Amino acid sequence: MNSWNDPLDLNAGWLTGLTDLNTERDNVRERIADYLTDLLGIGFSGFRVDAAKHIHPDDLVSIFTKLRRNLGGAFPPDFITWWEILLGGEAQMLMCDENSGYNYGAYIHDALISAGVSSDDVDKVKIWNSGYPKEPHADCGSISLWRNVIQNDDVDQQNQGSSSRDMGDQGTVLVISKNVPLHRSFEVKLFTNPNGAGSNDNDYPIRTLLSSYYFPQNEARGIPDGWSDCSLCTTTCSGCQTVTFQKAFDPNSCGYDSPQINQYTRTHRDKSIIMAMRQWVHLPTDVSNADLGLPSNC
Repeated sequence: MNSWNDPLDLNAGWLTGLTDLNTERDNVRERIADYLTDLLGIGFSGFRVDAAKHIHPDDLVSIFTKLRRNLGGAFPPDFITWWEILLGGEAQMLMCDENSGYNYGAYIHDALISAGVSSDDVDKVKIWNSGYPKEPHADCGSISLWRNVIQNDDVDQQNQGSSSRDMGDQGTVLVISKNVPLHRSFEVKLFTNPNGAGSNDNDYPIRTLLSSYYFPQNEARGIPDGWSDCSLCTTTCSGCQTVTFQKAFDPNSCGYDSPQINQYTRTHRDKSIIMAMRQWVHLPTDVSNADLGLPSNC
């Protein structure tokens, strides 16, 4: 990538290690829409589109319009898709200026409406607000807060030195800072009083929480799922670094497990965060640990 502000570079540039699909071709769009239809048929409720800014806005509109056609002309009531549009200096082009020729804000909204997608179904097409929490209005208000997806630390920030998002003093990356009280406070805030929200009940209906894992001291970056063990390597094994297996589910975890080698963080099992979530969606908070699936000592 030579320029993040060049639509041609964003759309046609090659990303290392990834195969580029020619989504400008109608038959490719049809195949993708058919594949998504099959996934919904086996129980999926929706999709996250990674690196969506590397797919032309018109191509995405076409793909999801075809998907909607395959489903009988409407998305299911519980359908959701959210597109990862990572903003930086190119926010003006990608979100703010609907006439930029490469815009995922008002342009996408209007293009979906023009393609016959109902307003209710357009609301099911969410955009990841990468400006949150430091700059929640980085999109210049080009889409409604109902269509924003927000979160604190994300998967692209887990490596030391990552500059994918600047959270300033409004967020922290748990596996890097290892500051549990600070991280917990930001996650609770995500569900009780997120930056940029005018109404906690009506704004930001999709808020995502990352449970990650700590990297081992040998600088390996594999997943502790048992498949990152060098004993399984058969080709090009020089320099292989093992990440030993850790069972992901631990019924005795209270969340924020100690930052040990390969240890999962299990942030989603923290009782303070669970209660903040329940309060947000108006569920009772006077419930036992057993009802929450937590051990009694949490």
